[in-house]
Amino acid sequence: MIALEVSLNGKRVCVAGADDLGVLSANVTACGKLGSRTVPYRPDETAEIHYSIGGLTSRPDPKKDVHVRWKSVARLRVGDVIQVRIVETDRPD
Repeated sequence: MIALEVSLNGKRVCVAGADDLGVLSANVTACGKLGSRTVPYRPDETAEIHYSIGGLTSRPDPKKDVHVRWKSVARLRVGDVIQVRIVETDRPD
């Protein structure tokens, strides 16, 4: 199967994959006051950076499809390195 091997700062986070997936994603999001000209929604607003890894099954009975998560929303800091490598494996996490 196709899977995503994800590491954070050189440390393995997971190998995300499953035999019945139709969607597989690794997301990095930065939001809030990202630049000097950004008008913040709240006066105390700062930048927030996080990542998540998940997917959606594609089963014969769509009523049995589920969202899966290998990593819920987790914080990142400036300087962190996220690496996503696309792999073929029969042993995902």
